[in-house]
Amino acid sequence: MGRLLIAPRALVCKSTTIEGDVQIGNGTVVHVGASIIARNGPIIIGSNNIINERAVITNKHSTPLTIGDDNLIETDARVEGRGMGHRNTIHVRAKVAGMSTLGNNCVVGVLCTTGHADNIPDNTVLFGSPQSQRTRMDNPSEYLAAHRKHLEYIHEMLPRYNHIIEAD
Repeated sequence: MGRLLIAPRALVCKSTTIEGDVQIGNGTVVHVGASIIARNGPIIIGSNNIINERAVITNKHSTPLTIGDDNLIETDARVEGRGMGHRNTIHVRAKVAGMSTLGNNCVVGVLCTTGHADNIPDNTVLFGSPQSQRTRMDNPSEYLAAHRKHLEYIHEMLPRYNHIIEAD
């Protein structure tokens, strides 16, 4: 049996699946139907992340899987790697696979997958079919402003229509 630690301003819907040692940071939102499964090692989720419906975060490794701050993990996305930095977007049905890591300000596009042991550097965008890679050129502060507005809206609306697990 694991231990679940939820920071005071985090919102975690009761209809999520959480197993093992999981820590959820301040301001983070875990939507209905998301799964966070710490099989072999703990999962540490930072502050102000958005984990959408049916997203799955799984730690199959003995070392902690750490997710930084201000990340967006979209619907049906999968995170199985060793971790990620801050301000990343994992789009719908994208996957961070195996032993991969993401730096800061990265984007894994719709249906894209990291290699099994890729170390994706800061500001990298994976996109398209066949999958390509480029450097992100936009200003991270613009992303952060939109992300914060999104979080503010979710924090207002989600508790109105969903049952929330009380913080520790």
